[in-house]
Amino acid sequence: MRQHLRIHKAEPNKGILDYSHLLDAPAGKHGFVETRNGHLYFEDGKRARFLGFNVAARSNTPDHETAKKMAERFASMGVNLIRLHAADAPVGEQPGSWSSCVNNPLLDYADGNSRKFNPEGLDRFDYFIAKLKEKGIYLHVDLIVAREFQPGDEMDYPGGAPSCIKRYAIYNARMIELQKEYAKELLCHVNPYTGLSLADDPAVVTVQINNEDSAIKWAMGADADEQMKPYRDEVQSRFNHFLLMKYHTRKRLAEAWTCEGCCALGEEEDPAAGTVRGIAGGFYQPVNDPNGSWDTEESPARYADFMEFGIYMNRKFYRDMKDYLISLGVKVPIVTSNLIAGAADVYGHTDGDLMENNSYFNHPLLLPDMNNTYMVNGPVEYVSTNPLTWQRGVGSMATTLLSLASVAIVKGKPFMLSEWNEYGEHMFHSTALVQTVAYACLNDWDGLILYNHHTSENWDDQPADEIRNIFDVYNDPAVICQWGFMASMFLKGLVSEAKHCVDIVYTQNDLKTLPEFHAMPTMFFPYITGMRNVFLDSGDTYQGNGDIAVNAGFLNGARLSEAKHSVYYAWSKYRDIGRRYEDKNRLERAAKGTKLIEQGVHLGEQALVFNDIAKIAGEGDYRNFARIMDQAMKEWDVIPKETGYVDGKLISETGEIIFDPENACYAVQTPYCGYYSGAPKELISLSDMVKVKAENKRITLAFIAKEENNLDQAQEYILTAMGETGMDETGYYPGQKIPGMPYEFTAVEFKGKLFAETLEGCIYVQAKEAKLEVLSPVGEVIAQLEGIEENGEIQFAVNGTIPGIQYHLTVKR
Repeated sequence: MRQHLRIHKAEPNKGILDYSHLLDAPAGKHGFVETRNGHLYFEDGKRARFLGFNVAARSNTPDHETAKKMAERFASMGVNLIRLHAADAPVGEQPGSWSSCVNNPLLDYADGNSRKFNPEGLDRFDYFIAKLKEKGIYLHVDLIVAREFQPGDEMDYPGGAPSCIKRYAIYNARMIELQKEYAKELLCHVNPYTGLSLADDPAVVTVQINNEDSAIKWAMGADADEQMKPYRDEVQSRFNHFLLMKYHTRKRLAEAWTCEGCCALGEEEDPAAGTVRGIAGGFYQPVNDPNGSWDTEESPARYADFMEFGIYMNRKFYRDMKDYLISLGVKVPIVTSNLIAGAADVYGHTDGDLMENNSYFNHPLLLPDMNNTYMVNGPVEYVSTNPLTWQRGVGSMATTLLSLASVAIVKGKPFMLSEWNEYGEHMFHSTALVQTVAYACLNDWDGLILYNHHTSENWDDQPADEIRNIFDVYNDPAVICQWGFMASMFLKGLVSEAKHCVDIVYTQNDLKTLPEFHAMPTMFFPYITGMRNVFLDSGDTYQGNGDIAVNAGFLNGARLSEAKHSVYYAWSKYRDIGRRYEDKNRLERAAKGTKLIEQGVHLGEQALVFNDIAKIAGEGDYRNFARIMDQAMKEWDVIPKETGYVDGKLISETGEIIFDPENACYAVQTPYCGYYSGAPKELISLSDMVKVKAENKRITLAFIAKEENNLDQAQEYILTAMGETGMDETGYYPGQKIPGMPYEFTAVEFKGKLFAETLEGCIYVQAKEAKLEVLSPVGEVIAQLEGIEENGEIQFAVNGTIPGIQYHLTVKR
């Protein structure tokens, strides 16, 4: 039954819902964070894991009262990391908008430049940091995000540069100088409330050089603002110089870009004249078919050289910036950027000490003058989305948050999801949140930072009972009422990590193309076991220690004979993108000593070989690939027989996580927590002691013991139960068109009041005595339910009329 709720962004949790015991205050007490063995550790040897929120733009400079209240609120939720995101945003008039506040921005834009701090804004920023640190909340600091370069910044070209136009800051020397200047001023400034600069403060986890940036993406695309044309011209000039360095003359370039008599170089193009076009790019690294037409707009040859150029520019910039930050005294791991989703792009960011990525599901588009209406390609119900079947349309690579995130995991480096969310356009969207955290435990990630808690400088200017901005999740019941469960799960490691690891292996040739199906491995392996990406820098032979090495197979090259177990396939029959050099016998040699298990598929004690991966993959339906991989992994004793891909379910090798998209349900069961989300079964078991019968169409149930005790031994528990959530008058209007986009969208208009669907059914408790209290979202008792003893158990009938979705269960055994 739908019930109205209020969730205030600054009111702390209390009682059984107070998760502040998960924090170890003050932040920094264990010394600086550092990298060891591919993970984050504190200086004293304690493993470091982080779960927190982004606070964006104006929320970085709250007044002192707000800073105190927000720090207390975050601590009570079990938040141990805040990403201070986009503090450099330009000033905006509208409260709650993605901009800095007029009176107290961090950067003082009032004088026509972006090179000075506003004293009051800096004081607020410093005080907020101090209050977070006191509570045991660590800091993720990013540098350039939304800075609006001004004419007074002494730019190389007339005018400035609009906010969030960041890619050119990898190329342009003046922009790089200004970034370094900002980094020095921000990181070396001594905070009067802590007595430390950010460079010297062990409460800082990492410094991120820039946000969602790359030399590859969008660098040659047209900007709406024509003032950026000189910067685009500079990129093209640099690309042409790169081609001259590599090929020396137009003639040699033309020869290299010719295949079977077809030349990809236009007659009007000449690197000496600077007229050779690059790749326009997009939000992600664009895909490219190694077997595609040779003379298309993004021909394989042009694409390959631009990827090589982009890698060079990325690594040149990031190495220089990293060296500079270390010279300033930065002691913690440095990360390059995030939102990286292609092989060349990922490789071009590997000079950082850790890897980060951003991933979203049902990400909305907010068009100008739409108020509280958003455009989304769907929306899609997450629990019934099959990660083994390619999703079409905008953001199709993000089949699930896990699939998209995993593209950027690199073996030997810590990994953090610096932005992620499944926004609430679909009323039942609670599944994605816990699912992502559970798989992060399985894959042993180091941090997750949800986007975005709130965008405001005040504690009392956003409503507790309405969603005014879908990007601010401070009162989203699916997020907030599950947060303590997620924090306990991740920070205490209540879901086991995988014992095995699959390495996806890329050769240097693989970096020069990106087939449409490049995400195939990430749409299966990380759901079952640990998965990392490996880039071969010295030759084509894999010498790692993964339990299985899978060649990325874009081109026909990687040698996996030294792996414990190996998987071979190739999208192209050539070793090189220029289609000059075939390796006709590589797959045949790899299949030596194997048996033919079905047409075109060979399996042996060490190797699995696909003769024609395109036939296995089909049009993005990877269930056949998963079925064959499952057989191989079990024959190799990498996963137990009852796990893997079983009857359409994806079951983790630990047996603790079951994703059943065909039946629209997801479950986690460990000795320390129970979780179920999706279409309810006849009876849902959360532990040996507690079972639930739900009459809701969709239900999410999260069950955990007080202070993360073993479920079989505890006496106090927290049960969260919710169905749909959102605004009760939300409207959906499909068939909308956006100019320039080929897909139809659904307009989602948020109207009404905040609601959550409460549990309807029965809770069965195996105990001598049991007490069940219904809680408000901050832990206040709002009702007590009477149980009926029957057949040696206590039954609590719930009819959904009480406006609470969290329960405090106390038992005597």
